[in-house]
Amino acid sequence: MSFYYRRKLRKIGNALLEGSEKVHLYRGDVLAKASLNEQLELAEKVRAAARNRTMEVTQVEALLNRLHEVLVRNGGKVYPVTSGTDWTEMVVMAAIVAGAIRSFFLQPFKIPTNSMWPTYNGMTAEVRAPADPAPDLLTQALDKLQWTWTYVIPAEAEGEVAIPIVTQRSGNNQVEYGLRQRSRTIDTGIFGTGIWKGPADKHEIQVGATLQSVLVPADFNFETVILRTYFPEEAKLKLPRQDQDRWRVVFAKAVREGRIKNGPFGPVLVTGKTVETGKPLFNFDILTGDMLFVDRMSYHFVDPSRGDTFVFRTNNIPGLNDQYGQPSQSYYVKRLAGVPGQKLRIGDQGELFVDGKVVTSPAPMALNSRRAMDQGYYGYLPDAGGDRYALPLQEEYLVRPSHYYALGDNSSNSFDSRGWGEVPAQDVVGKPLFILHPVTSHWGPAK
Repeated sequence: MSFYYRRKLRKIGNALLEGSEKVHLYRGDVLAKASLNEQLELAEKVRAAARNRTMEVTQVEALLNRLHEVLVRNGGKVYPVTSGTDWTEMVVMAAIVAGAIRSFFLQPFKIPTNSMWPTYNGMTAEVRAPADPAPDLLTQALDKLQWTWTYVIPAEAEGEVAIPIVTQRSGNNQVEYGLRQRSRTIDTGIFGTGIWKGPADKHEIQVGATLQSVLVPADFNFETVILRTYFPEEAKLKLPRQDQDRWRVVFAKAVREGRIKNGPFGPVLVTGKTVETGKPLFNFDILTGDMLFVDRMSYHFVDPSRGDTFVFRTNNIPGLNDQYGQPSQSYYVKRLAGVPGQKLRIGDQGELFVDGKVVTSPAPMALNSRRAMDQGYYGYLPDAGGDRYALPLQEEYLVRPSHYYALGDNSSNSFDSRGWGEVPAQDVVGKPLFILHPVTSHWGPAK
């Protein structure tokens, strides 16, 4: 008999031995002892035949047939293997392997906001003038491969467009203006089907005498869409606090021109532009945030270093608890600005001092410290809001033992250790390894 036929018999024998092990594992406790012993004895004989190159082929065939017949009797749903059983086992094993990889080696992480821009992208907007043509259907379909979604929002009424605002008086009796806060809600699911509903943010725009709601993904910066749509000149200004400072310019100009008014729904900033019912009120695309893999392994062997980007849990950071005192369940990504024992301070020109010296590496921190606005780095700011856990850096701050100080590269739009305190070392997950999606200039090894 040919060599190839013997090799085929060995493959069949190996498959039968594997089946015997599964039957023993899954059904050994419910089989009669005599039936199980017969199966195990035959399996041992097949194993010995595989090692015996002189045994007659007819004897090998007979052994294989006998073991097959016993397995059919003993196997129940385990043997013979059906495609459904095989598929289920494969899916279960794949899930186990994927879970192990995620728990110990690599974890996918989606960048939701632009606190680390321009190093990493959160959700960003490409804004068109309302009357500009939107991408055609084919382009939109191709864009969805990059998780880019087109929004052309028609006006529900006609009239002048106004932005709802809030006003408050500061200590010196000066009036300060701000945009009305968004409200969190639930979206309508994929294509409005109700499937895979998720969190969304609702913004309101006054059109004539109507208050129109605009729904966008949660944490998307819709305020920049308003700014670029209705105040395009101010949106181009390169200012240290970016959109915060740009809105101040917008409000100051509106005060001078008398465009801060009381509307039927409260104070508004009148844009001076009108729209017709059914015509575009906003016209923009939302580009997804970067999806990256996080290396969970390295920090088991080495400590994080100053300058690393790192991902961490937030459930042990009191400054991120919700209004009911419940811990945050989010993961954040920031840049590690200071390790235990280092002294941090931000200077008047936006430079970051570590132990009395301006940082010169890595590149994003150096660019921020010299306020390279032409490259998208607007400099560091000493504070990030008046939270009770805030650690502002006007004065030198000493990082505590077993904690890390985190800053966002996009300092003026980053809620970080200046606002909610330090990161406990025990909650560090890992460092970004590779930007997987979308395929943009950021694709590749993470910075």
